[in-house]
Amino acid sequence: MQGYILKITKSIKEDVIVKILSPNHYYTLYRFYGARHTILYTGRKIDFEIEYHGVYTPKLRNIMHLSRDYETQLDKVYVWQQFCNLLDKHLYDTKDVDSFYFELLDTHVKLLAKQNAKRLVCCMQAHLLEFEGRLYQEDKCFICDALLHDEVAITRGFLLACPSCVVAPICVNKKQIFQFFTTKSLINMQDYDCARLYEILLQGL
Repeated sequence: MQGYILKITKSIKEDVIVKILSPNHYYTLYRFYGARHTILYTGRKIDFEIEYHGVYTPKLRNIMHLSRDYETQLDKVYVWQQFCNLLDKHLYDTKDVDSFYFELLDTHVKLLAKQNAKRLVCCMQAHLLEFEGRLYQEDKCFICDALLHDEVAITRGFLLACPSCVVAPICVNKKQIFQFFTTKSLINMQDYDCARLYEILLQGL
């Protein structure tokens, strides 16, 4: 079985609790002496087996790291891990999951070595919002319902508002942000604007 490690939590001594996203399930597994194993790293894709023990937390066994080229670039590793942490919080109480979430990671991790990591995860967020029916498509402020002008404030979940309706707003060009929502591509946005979108993403999926 294959999956992505989204979270690792220390348990007793060197044991760890590992949360792994597979195509159809979000597993919480126990690993004895897991702190000793450098394979266990947030964001990594692994091949693994599960050993069940009645009512106890299943054990993570026979782990094999499925390496990717981006893992030699620490700045990209960090951004990827940040997104995985956010996805863990988003799926926190979920066990059975749609294959979309695994495929979202599996598709985009292949692009990570050659693309700007912050741009990539922002595009992943747009895909996720669209899948969940939460991608904002209204030409009006989600707070006051007024029509949006050329510069709009973007908030958590990529919701759009009047700059005057938001405390310390992060503003973007309305035409560009709607183009991004349509294409799921940031090719027409400057790095500075993409970095600000990334700041919004870090607030939560």
